[in-house]
Amino acid sequence: MRRAHLALLPILALAGCVAAPTASQRLSDSAYDFNTAMRFGRMDIAAEHVREIARDEFTKKHAGWGKSIRIVDIEMSGISMRKDGDADVVVAVSWQWAAETTMRSTDVTQRWTSTHGTWTMISEEEHGGDKGVISALDKPKGDETPQPPARPRYQTHVIYEQ
Repeated sequence: MRRAHLALLPILALAGCVAAPTASQRLSDSAYDFNTAMRFGRMDIAAEHVREIARDEFTKKHAGWGKSIRIVDIEMSGISMRKDGDADVVVAVSWQWAAETTMRSTDVTQRWTSTHGTWTMISEEEHGGDKGVISALDKPKGDETPQPPARPRYQTHVIYEQ
């Protein structure tokens, strides 16, 4: 019995050496959970990762997601810790207007802050690519998609064999 206890002692000692996650690891986990929920249209879960004072604005800005906008993919591009204690998370959002098949891509910077060790998103901003993924309720009137000409550009003739 004594030998069994002595054999377990090194295992228990190593188990106690597991370090607590760092602030950047907790941020990465929170940002991953948030963006995965956003990708699959789970705004209820995503909203849990948004700071309470920014939740109403977040809900309004993303009201079109899943309705007028189809999110194809969200990929985290980078995380940088700021000197003021906040952090920036850059994500690439691939999306489409629901009535179109044109794939669009927008780079979005999310600002995260830590309160008592819990990371929450406080703001987000488009900073590159196609505009309109954030706060798009309907397709803009002056969209850059080309419209077909009123009449054909080149005349065509069909010749049939008889």
